[in-house]
Amino acid sequence: MDPANDMRRKFTAVSIAIGIALVLHAPTAAQRGGGAARPPIYPTKQQFEASADAQKHVAAAKALAGTDLQTEFENTCSYTGPERAALRRERLGQPPVKDYTVEPTKIFDNVWFMGLASQGAFVITTTQGLILLDTLNTTEEARDILVPSMQKVGLDPAQIKYIVLTHGHPGQTDHTGGANYLQKTYHPRIMMAKEDWDATLPAQKPERPLAQRDVDIKHGDKLTLGDETLTFTILYGHTPGTLGIFIPVKWHGQPHVVLLHGGGLQHPNRDSLTRFESVIRDYSLRMNAEGILNAHPGIYQDTLADMETIRKNPGGSNPLLYGKERATRYWKIMDECATARVIALEQAGTK
Repeated sequence: MDPANDMRRKFTAVSIAIGIALVLHAPTAAQRGGGAARPPIYPTKQQFEASADAQKHVAAAKALAGTDLQTEFENTCSYTGPERAALRRERLGQPPVKDYTVEPTKIFDNVWFMGLASQGAFVITTTQGLILLDTLNTTEEARDILVPSMQKVGLDPAQIKYIVLTHGHPGQTDHTGGANYLQKTYHPRIMMAKEDWDATLPAQKPERPLAQRDVDIKHGDKLTLGDETLTFTILYGHTPGTLGIFIPVKWHGQPHVVLLHGGGLQHPNRDSLTRFESVIRDYSLRMNAEGILNAHPGIYQDTLADMETIRKNPGGSNPLLYGKERATRYWKIMDECATARVIALEQAGTK
């Protein structure tokens, strides 16, 4: 029996909602480790639509979208902002869909996507080994999905030199769950923002142990391995230490830069919004970033369809790359829409 096909069959029946905790995604106050209520991270639909000041920014975003970014505008400028498919379905009262293992996909010359339709990881190839971004939900998923997927395309898990965890939730392991197994098995360095190490380790569950603390990432840090240098920013809002990672990629030998936004586009207060705007201004625009990635396919674009396009026509254009002019408008749309949500929250809080 083909192990890859057996693996896919094994996980076809897994619900896309597995491992989802709504702690940091729900619009209502959520409980953290110490029991303190967390303020809303986005306004209600009524609050968003009732704010005339917020809607001015929505109108500005719509004008920027033109005819070629309408889908991105509609996704980004809702009252929730970009949202995981499973959470959107739950919010709308729709039944969950079945999860499945995605065919490993070389989305750039030096970057692979591997994992589930609900949750993935990225493998960056360098001249001195591999960098892994995120580790799926559990030991079992890392062992039975991620490792076999790497081996299927000729990548050696023993060559993982660094694992970067884009963020962590207290008591929830959708990005961090496989790190403990990979750390013990292959001995890479494990990196995460200091704030999220601090938040997640005290709240870990015995049945889902986290990796041992290793490297703290700070805003502006870089990681160089061989011919690859990642640039880290901290985008607090989704979690205190959600990473924005700027990744130099190549497509058909041509260099580009993409941003991996580790979480959702949740910047619910002025401090968080100011940081996000500084990352757009000082990193995305200055580095001419041309695309955005996320470990949850479908948050920012129809990533599953885009990867299918790449698999069917690897010699064609890459739908994950927007081009500089189009991407510049996309970053500005994100800023306008995030600003609109902050304003709506602020005005709702004064009533």
